[in-house]
Amino acid sequence: MHPRTLDVAIVQAGELTEDLLGNLARLAALVRTAAALDATGAVPDLVVLPELVTTPYFCTSHDVDRTPWAQTVPGEATTLFGDLARELGCAIAFGLYERTAHDVMHNSVVLIDPAGEVVTWRTPDGGAVPAYRKLSLPASKVGDVDIDEKYHFAPGQAPATADLFGTRFGCVICYDRTFPEYWAVARALGAEVMLAIVSSLGTREDLFLAELQTRALESQMWIVAANRAGPETLNGVTVDYFGLSCVIAPNGEIVAQAPAHRAGETLRFTLDLDAVPAVRAAFPLARDRRPGVLRLLADLTAGTVRSAPLPRPSALPLEVSG
Repeated sequence: MHPRTLDVAIVQAGELTEDLLGNLARLAALVRTAAALDATGAVPDLVVLPELVTTPYFCTSHDVDRTPWAQTVPGEATTLFGDLARELGCAIAFGLYERTAHDVMHNSVVLIDPAGEVVTWRTPDGGAVPAYRKLSLPASKVGDVDIDEKYHFAPGQAPATADLFGTRFGCVICYDRTFPEYWAVARALGAEVMLAIVSSLGTREDLFLAELQTRALESQMWIVAANRAGPETLNGVTVDYFGLSCVIAPNGEIVAQAPAHRAGETLRFTLDLDAVPAVRAAFPLARDRRPGVLRLLADLTAGTVRSAPLPRPSALPLEVSG
């Protein structure tokens, strides 16, 4: 049996501007660089770009209406990346500000196959969507930067997976990565590779790699993480995205990493897909998972189960030393 492999290239794009056509031209050039022939004369199977990559990251303000930047799928960006994928002979995954046919806005990831066609994502109930849509939308302060994605987007409805190159992909977008249940669902749906599509900044840098290593170890999947990098100024606010795009193996090992804070970097690595079942067999986490605990968490969160109150200090048993 031939080994199953997936050759991936990451584009650590950044320093995007309000010149959207200029952004697309720069991204196309970076994809061409990432998809250059290697020593064997091959192009990568898949090129991966960051979150909301066709625009500057705009969720730091409510002052300007950015809905004219939203695009349909298919649309202008998917046409450009579709033509590029067909020309280069590789698939392309990229973050997009999506407008649905019902005029709903999402923070999404689109996957284009090497024939230039949009790949369908499947939800657990059998539904089909043209993009993975971010599930958890932050509204918080990261360092000294205010983020409010709830103002700009509707959340996606469920985790979703896509099939390509004889493997199954899951996806998380930026903040989604911090919710282990999304990874667990993707694994349960058969995913072997998780695309982590990111525009992360500030204090999130400190634990970025360690968090992804932990998620890889928990889910026993390959992680291909593309983060925005470098400074961007929009609405009078300058934000420096930290990069550190990476590939992490199913055992949690960082096997490839881009530098911090430098836009325009590319990274290439070949994934051994057979490592996924091998790691899962050697360290059988799925065997030992307790689904009832997850159901309990869901019920507690929904308020259908009442948790017992914490005992008063006086009611705690005395510690007895031996």
